[in-house]
Amino acid sequence: MSAVLLPLAERYLAFHGEVFSSLEEKLPPLNGISTMAEMDLQSLWYAGEFGGHFTSTDGQNVVIKDWGIWNASAGPDFRQCVVEVDGQRIKGDIELDPDLRDWERHAHGANPDYDNVVLHLFLQQPESERYFTRTVTHRAVPQVKLTDDLLLNTGLQRPSRQAAARLGRCAAPLAEMSTSAVRSLLESAAQYRLQRKSQRLHQWSAAHGREQAIFQAMAQALGYRQNTVPFLMLTQRLPLKRLLKASVREREALLFGVSGFLESVVFDETREDTRGYLRGLWENWWRLRDEFSRWHQPTQRLRWRVAGSRPGNHPQRRLATLAAILDQWSLIAAPLREATRWSAQAWKASLEPLIHPYWDQHYTLLAEPAAKPIALLGKTRVQEILANVVYPLLVPERGALWHEYLDLPALLDNEKVKRAALRLFGLSPLAKDFQRKLHHQQGLLQLYEDFCLEDDSGCEDCPFPERLAQWRA
Repeated sequence: MSAVLLPLAERYLAFHGEVFSSLEEKLPPLNGISTMAEMDLQSLWYAGEFGGHFTSTDGQNVVIKDWGIWNASAGPDFRQCVVEVDGQRIKGDIELDPDLRDWERHAHGANPDYDNVVLHLFLQQPESERYFTRTVTHRAVPQVKLTDDLLLNTGLQRPSRQAAARLGRCAAPLAEMSTSAVRSLLESAAQYRLQRKSQRLHQWSAAHGREQAIFQAMAQALGYRQNTVPFLMLTQRLPLKRLLKASVREREALLFGVSGFLESVVFDETREDTRGYLRGLWENWWRLRDEFSRWHQPTQRLRWRVAGSRPGNHPQRRLATLAAILDQWSLIAAPLREATRWSAQAWKASLEPLIHPYWDQHYTLLAEPAAKPIALLGKTRVQEILANVVYPLLVPERGALWHEYLDLPALLDNEKVKRAALRLFGLSPLAKDFQRKLHHQQGLLQLYEDFCLEDDSGCEDCPFPERLAQWRA
């Protein structure tokens, strides 16, 4: 359903496409996937962000029908996958290597654990030689090369840049436009941005199911800017189905154990109340730990960022929030299964009662108890989930919810939004007026990314100012 563009998004896409149709060759390259850590690359693949249709090195059509399970122990990277090769459906494993030659370098061809591999993914290969992927039984395995271009259309891995925080040439024509014209431009850009988020969510849904996609997206929203990637990887290593099968205590132990936080905390350095909490987690983690042996390796550990983050945004506390959400999953997920069942008031009410006997008083496992109870999920974070998960998921399925989305107030101050407002409006009152709503912020960010960051002439040659006349018309 997300393949059908919403009306305003379609208008913005046509406008943006016309503006930069002559500049396609100037688009900056992706942060090359060849430089990515193998773990990050595996996460992108498993999320379905390379798509699901490929052509093998020998010209066969390859379709991924089931991404399987990200293997937590020795052996191929992904187990129990279903791959269709030239129309023939095969169930087996998938291996992803940075270099095609790694199959032989790591002796996979002589290892019976790899005999069930049905697809070999790689990034690099020698230009002058051809290498084949064969199993212990000498069965040839189809090979697919992953390239930057496969990710280009998603816009997910574009380099992080900043345009100068100064008034742009577009400020003058924007000042001459009517408020309604500027509003329509921002609303269209915001809807286009929402549509792109929707496409990603539906891509995840196609790969792993709707509820797993919701779970992944909600976890990323909890991760805040610094920890969205490790939260995504955690939900890939601990899929929703696996966690819901566990007991409440096992579930929390799995989250803190696989995240690496249990083994990173020195027991004797904690307070007595924390030691009691940790004992309960370890009692369950000891029994489950061997199942996830692969993630204990130094190269496979999640890389959490805690420096510079507010205490309330610490990933340990966010993990506890995720555990509390899982405890109420049926209630929280029900309105998101079908757009016709959505009720914003009821959904917010399902999140407000989230509590935890330990984390209601603690920011981290090493911090002293807080003087007052701390809400597990504040209003700002609920707003973040609405903006990045709920409405992108539901608006393309129920267009009337777009008006509900337009009423959402803005999130906390965002430096990139301020930079974009200064570039487009300078000191005009419009700069503040068009930051009051969430969709204002989203529209500004989209314009900033699509025009200011695409222009490498210091604003001089950007066609956006001249083309604004077209929008007014």
